[in-house]
Amino acid sequence: MKAIWRHLRFTASSTIEALTSRSQITRLHSRGQLLAQLEHAVRKHDDTSSSQVRACLVFDIDRFRQVNFSLGYACGDHLLQELNRRLKLVDHIDLVVRSGDDEYTLLLRAPKQEQLLSAIHRVMQVFEPPFTYQGQDCFLRASFGLSDLTITSENVPQAFHQAEQALLIAKQTGKNKLITFHPLPTQQRFASQIQMENDLRKAITENQLLLYYQPRLELSTGQISCLEALVRWNHPLHGMIAPADFIPLAEESGLILPLGEWVLREACLQKARWLAENKLDYQVAVNISPCQFQDEDFADKAIHIIQQTGINPSYLEFEITESSIMQNMEKTIAVLDKLCSKGISISIDDFGIGYSSLNYLKEFPIHCLKIDRSFVKNIQNNSNDWAITNAIIHLGHALNIQVVAEGVEDVGQLDILKETTCTTIQGFLLSPPISAYEIEQTFYMNDNRPVMIS
Repeated sequence: MKAIWRHLRFTASSTIEALTSRSQITRLHSRGQLLAQLEHAVRKHDDTSSSQVRACLVFDIDRFRQVNFSLGYACGDHLLQELNRRLKLVDHIDLVVRSGDDEYTLLLRAPKQEQLLSAIHRVMQVFEPPFTYQGQDCFLRASFGLSDLTITSENVPQAFHQAEQALLIAKQTGKNKLITFHPLPTQQRFASQIQMENDLRKAITENQLLLYYQPRLELSTGQISCLEALVRWNHPLHGMIAPADFIPLAEESGLILPLGEWVLREACLQKARWLAENKLDYQVAVNISPCQFQDEDFADKAIHIIQQTGINPSYLEFEITESSIMQNMEKTIAVLDKLCSKGISISIDDFGIGYSSLNYLKEFPIHCLKIDRSFVKNIQNNSNDWAITNAIIHLGHALNIQVVAEGVEDVGQLDILKETTCTTIQGFLLSPPISAYEIEQTFYMNDNRPVMIS
């Protein structure tokens, strides 16, 4: 979609006015006429449908930018056209407005509340079948916000605002869900989000953050090979806050950049302490957020931190998601080559759930693939998950890339992974993320030998 807007900037103003009234991909109304279109649709039926109920539903396609970045804008445009076709098959939709790049606003109308709720459920169901582009299935998901008002011609702006606030909460609390606006809880939630953002700014500079470490196990040797550094927040009032509650906020607010730098620096310092004490001679893996990786100075900042802490870069592994490395291939190659030239290893996190092409495995200097836990979770009961996991493992063998199975929680999963010749595992079966002190007590013995796991 961005390609279209870039093109429009260079056209005559009269053409811009003509084109921006409707999306050229889906032929839907744009955000500029949103409220006017909603009000017009409501007034059109005021005389004939006063007994009917109306609702405003806003939804946003989750991670749609990654589709555009990895598969191209032509694919994104095709998927939006298919979405438009599916929405036309849903009864009781009065109006569909494309109110953002990947956001839609719907006005629904039905004689009874039950029918209206059923229509909303069917809108959500349009995302269940995969979308197909050039023979490849793409699974899209969406976050939904619903106003609690029965819409009249007088309260359209308020209803739309409520639906957008509910949508924002749905996106901030895990996505792929429907949130209905409730006045007091919603206002309290936004106030809480603002307060948490302010607290997080202080936490980064006031020593409230700490790192936990989760080990990886080499199955062939029974030895720990790497420790993944995971940030935790010990809030002075609320105690330990889970990453799922503050990492999305950090990403949205831009705090993920100083937070990511803190994590890298602290991981390097901890590794330096272990080296000075002649213990835990393992690599340390650090997660790099998409925002960090896209920062123009990311590689230079990372190398500077490593040099400041004085550790050998070969002790570090950077875990980067597929979506991060696919946004700008030329830039990605330059950044990864610069990091690898210093001795830093590169791991692809959550492998198998992105939209990227396998072509990057031969283009980029990659040392490790981490199979997403969603495949490992059902490996015993789902033949498709087993087949995907097995294929990734053998792909890694063929390319001489290490493969790590994430989220291993029981012996049954472990046995299957051994049968598929998986080399490395990580998960609660071995150890949950624990503090540096607990790592030392659990995986280091007094005779200066690493613990062997059978």
